[in-house]
Amino acid sequence: MDEELLAAFREEFAPLCAALADAADLPAAQRILAQMQAMADGMEIAPLQARLRALSEMEALAEVEALAELHAAAPALAAFGEDEPEAEAPPTVRGPIRTLIVDDSAMMRRLLRGILAGDPRFTVVGEAGDGAAGLQAQAELQPELTLLDLEMPVLDGLGFLAEWSLTGHGEVVVVSSAAHPGSPAAMEVLRRGAWAAVAKPSGALSPDLAERSGAEILATLREAAGLEA
Repeated sequence: MDEELLAAFREEFAPLCAALADAADLPAAQRILAQMQAMADGMEIAPLQARLRALSEMEALAEVEALAELHAAAPALAAFGEDEPEAEAPPTVRGPIRTLIVDDSAMMRRLLRGILAGDPRFTVVGEAGDGAAGLQAQAELQPELTLLDLEMPVLDGLGFLAEWSLTGHGEVVVVSSAAHPGSPAAMEVLRRGAWAAVAKPSGALSPDLAERSGAEILATLREAAGLEA
């Protein structure tokens, strides 16, 4: 319900609650209750309608007891809506992680696509064969995750990271034979903002990448994207 409309309703409803609390006899209380019920019905406030209906149906109680019940109920009726919990927002359904592959080797790009295909939470939205083309693809595609080689023509991976750190999008994971864990290259790419560096197992064109390192690479990509294993 609109907050302004509810506030206006409560402003008119509150005096009736106060009058109900002070009603001198049951007939007077019932008349006030009827007014309150008409207001709730007009606004179609289901929880309040139900509560008022229950109060108006206390036929089994003696007059004194019924009047006491109505007096006691008045403060809670006046506070209607104050302690109502806010409706929980529906859970956000996250789409696949938009991923860009930047590597000068067509074979390596194909192998990386195959690794990413092992988890439907990733989708490859583009590829580039050098760092300059990768920066252009970044600007056009706005990927959430970029897989980056280091040794490339036109603009290498370090040059890419220098530009990406200023204007780029998402996270970058370096996948390169030059970036073994603890190596100077790995430390440098981390210094330039890459989320992680993962080594290719045995050279840039190694066809055994998916089998030997696919699980490690995919696990790193999940972490970079904030996904559960």
